[in-house]
Amino acid sequence: MSRDLESRVQKLEDIMAIENLKHTYLNACDAKDVELMKSTFKADHCDIDYGPVGKFNHRDDLLKLFTEAACHDFMLESHHAHNPIINIIDEANASGEWALTYSLINTKDNSIVTLQGRYIDEYLKIDDQWVISKTQFIGKSSLNLQVEDELLKVIFAGSPV
Repeated sequence: MSRDLESRVQKLEDIMAIENLKHTYLNACDAKDVELMKSTFKADHCDIDYGPVGKFNHRDDLLKLFTEAACHDFMLESHHAHNPIINIIDEANASGEWALTYSLINTKDNSIVTLQGRYIDEYLKIDDQWVISKTQFIGKSSLNLQVEDELLKVIFAGSPV
């Protein structure tokens, strides 16, 4: 019984660590903290598929684009992941699915974007730390607005697919 209890507690600790990992990544995106973002991904090859944003084989490629496109004071982003389903495969491998609600207020071009979708992730435990080894974002819906003459104009509403 104690051995079973120990493995069950370890599984719960791993699930919590993976949830913290994902929230660390999303909070780093919002804070424009590139080094913290970097620490959440596997150091060498990893598979990142963010659809229209791009596909990347290394975390540095994603971070380069993120730095160029999003690290600006006029890009006010908010990432909210919820409804996680985490599957611990073994002591070093796990998978997860998350719902995402994302908002962007761009004060430079007076636009607002709200996006919903889901992440499908794979995780590795390296040196007792979980990292993202594979991630895919699949958009489900998007609402793009433009502020003109103090009025909101719908640019797009619907499925981004």
